Amino acid sequence: MTEQFSSAVVDDAAERVRSLPIPMTHDEMAAAVARRGSIFAMETWLIQAKAYVGSILGVGILSPLLYLMAMGVGLGVVVDRASGNSLGVPYLHFVVPALLLSTALQAATEENTFTIMAGFKWRETYFGAQVTPVTPEQLAGGHVMGVTLRYVVTCSIYWVILAVLGAIPQPIQGLLLIPIGVLCASAVGLPIMAWSSTLTEDKGQFALLNRFVIMPMLLFAGTYFPLETLPLFLQPLGWVSPLWHGVELGRAVTIGAALSPVMVVVHIGYMVALCIGGWVLARRHYRRRLIG
Repeated sequence: MTEQFSSAVVDDAAERVRSLPIPMTHDEMAAAVARRGSIFAMETWLIQAKAYVGSILGVGILSPLLYLMAMGVGLGVVVDRASGNSLGVPYLHFVVPALLLSTALQAATEENTFTIMAGFKWRETYFGAQVTPVTPEQLAGGHVMGVTLRYVVTCSIYWVILAVLGAIPQPIQGLLLIPIGVLCASAVGLPIMAWSSTLTEDKGQFALLNRFVIMPMLLFAGTYFPLETLPLFLQPLGWVSPLWHGVELGRAVTIGAALSPVMVVVHIGYMVALCIGGWVLARRHYRRRLIG
């Protein structure tokens, strides 16, 4: 009886082993990595992002609430009373698209500066991937996929908060704020990524970027006041800013701001052109840094 039971157990185990998939050979594994290298790179980015998920949620939840209360509600009451509602809409509704896009822009700046430097310099995670079939272009693509996911999460959380608080007068049409925010963040993030991938030392360049590029962009892109109220010689600062183009589209879908089809194409085309240019340069710089 015992021998029959043992024989049955052995036969069952043998059958289970035979049913297991045959392990991939080295060449097959290399081919799989080569095909899905960008996805594997994105998974690596997601694992690393777990270390600062609290910061991501803080930027996505706490920061929107504080800015909304300070700029939209607090300052909004003062502006509405002083201007006699000259904007045509409550100041809160006017500034909401700019707040959402500004938060996405800040996330883009963070993810495409220090994270890139960590991959090339501080942690050298990009160089570790060189021993695998993953190409530099796939590493760059994985990073872009990962940070784009963060843009989507950040914009979606912000949109939900704004909708719950009644800050978006047209919530359904206002859903377009999410893809607009992602496009705007990419139009800023990809050129920064291309630039960051050329840096070999951190000598305060990122601080200068924030002070002399990002901050002026937030202030002079028609975010907190109409761009037309600036002196004419300062208005080009807004025209060249991806944030202004995004804000114009955002106000069109949330408060129905007048926007001609031609300008819609101009706004979208400008941001897409920045994305393409930044992506092409980033791929080139990744290959140069990792392969030579």
